[in-house]
Amino acid sequence: MTTVNILGRLRIATEQVRKVQSSLAKDGPPDQVEILGKVGKELDGILYNLVDILSDDTRQSEINITSNDGQISKWLEQTFSSKPQRSTTAASRFESIKAVIQASSFVNALQRQVRQNAKERLSAVLDLPVDIYKLNLWSFNMMEYDEPFVFSILLIFDAHDIISRYHIDIETLKNFCRALTDGYQKYQTPYHNDFHGADVLQTTHCLLIKSSLMNVFTQIEIAALLFSAAIHDYEHPGLNNGYLVKTKNDLALIYNDFSVLENHHASSMFKLLRDKRCNIWSNMDTNEYRTFRSLVISLVLATDMANHASLIERMSTYFYFKETNSTTPSADSKTLLQTLLHAADISNATKPWSVYIQSAERIMEEFFIQGDLEKINYEDRKPTFDRESTDIVQLQIGFITHIVHPTFDVLSKVLLIDSLDYAQKESKATTNLSNYTLPWQYDLQLNLETWKQISRNGDLKKMIAKRKPLKLNYDYLQEYVEKAKTVLRKRSQHDLLLNCALSS
Repeated sequence: MTTVNILGRLRIATEQVRKVQSSLAKDGPPDQVEILGKVGKELDGILYNLVDILSDDTRQSEINITSNDGQISKWLEQTFSSKPQRSTTAASRFESIKAVIQASSFVNALQRQVRQNAKERLSAVLDLPVDIYKLNLWSFNMMEYDEPFVFSILLIFDAHDIISRYHIDIETLKNFCRALTDGYQKYQTPYHNDFHGADVLQTTHCLLIKSSLMNVFTQIEIAALLFSAAIHDYEHPGLNNGYLVKTKNDLALIYNDFSVLENHHASSMFKLLRDKRCNIWSNMDTNEYRTFRSLVISLVLATDMANHASLIERMSTYFYFKETNSTTPSADSKTLLQTLLHAADISNATKPWSVYIQSAERIMEEFFIQGDLEKINYEDRKPTFDRESTDIVQLQIGFITHIVHPTFDVLSKVLLIDSLDYAQKESKATTNLSNYTLPWQYDLQLNLETWKQISRNGDLKKMIAKRKPLKLNYDYLQEYVEKAKTVLRKRSQHDLLLNCALSS
């Protein structure tokens, strides 16, 4: 059994011990309460040590999937987790997120806020098609604009004070954006192109501003996170790591089958930065650049989907410590940064349906292109996804249920608690967690319910307008979006009535 599964079982056991201790606290025997308290502290310590080990970008992770479709279950298990492949070394001790708050963080946050709210923006000066206010919207659709990197990097870097802080020359930044676009367009992939890269950057930006995390991370961490978001799939060929390894691709041989694509994205990008015309970090202090480069590499490597199970389990444990007000140090900033980038990378299903369905169509076509190649290059001629037989509906349901929802569930809890911590620190007022909502919560429910409605009542033949390249029947799907909205509305009304009944 892998370390991450042991961690999950131990966390559940620890929660159960705490619940029993709490129930016995009033009327139970004092000696038993004391013993349970000691057991709880000991389990906390063991739990913390396991998280400490897992914090070193481990690849030891497993995820158990329950699905009626064996093909989809196999894909989810193989893509978003991995068997142990190398020995792990103990990571440096986790630091509390609060430890990274610097004395000047509040002043820096105010400065960033002033810059975001300033009337005179780069969008006007450089005649950009959008302004920062549009990029602040969770519902923003990157696919509606040409050359998305040009405006998204300029505006978002400026909003977070990165351009002025690191003395980035605007012409150099423009050169970098063009080169970045060329790299993303190198293989003309349906999904992993410049639209996806810019979308992940904009989503990461939203995750920062929709919570108080801007007040938690240091400036170098924010710069590394946003830069990593922009470059995380640079020169992506539209094929996954498994395919590259199985076909003995040159990249797999170069990187010894370990996070092949992620290593290539990071390495190729830093090679690009050797070109003075594109090196936007040329004015960064040498020691600071060393820290920056190390963090960027760590973040990009963490986007390997095989790390999903380990990363989510670590964040779940962090939330457990926060929720129980444990004195055990919580997750370090790097783990939270990795989670934010991972969440942004798989965030399509959390966006409004009209945005999400376009992304879903593109990623499925990319899967099917790989499936076409697998029929040619695999000896068993069994593709992961066959464009003629794959159940797209069940694939989306499985992906949202087992991957997207758990990720955003734990992220929501952590973001809300840290936001409340910061709000209470500044206002010294008690704030209720239930009063906070995050922009993705409704759309994630709606998108999942839509696929469930299609699964129950839909005609899969009518859903697909064209199989090669894949084109979905948007008008037909919209009917089920409306049905899903009705279901959610009734469910919300039922929950409201139930809560009123329970409170009265």
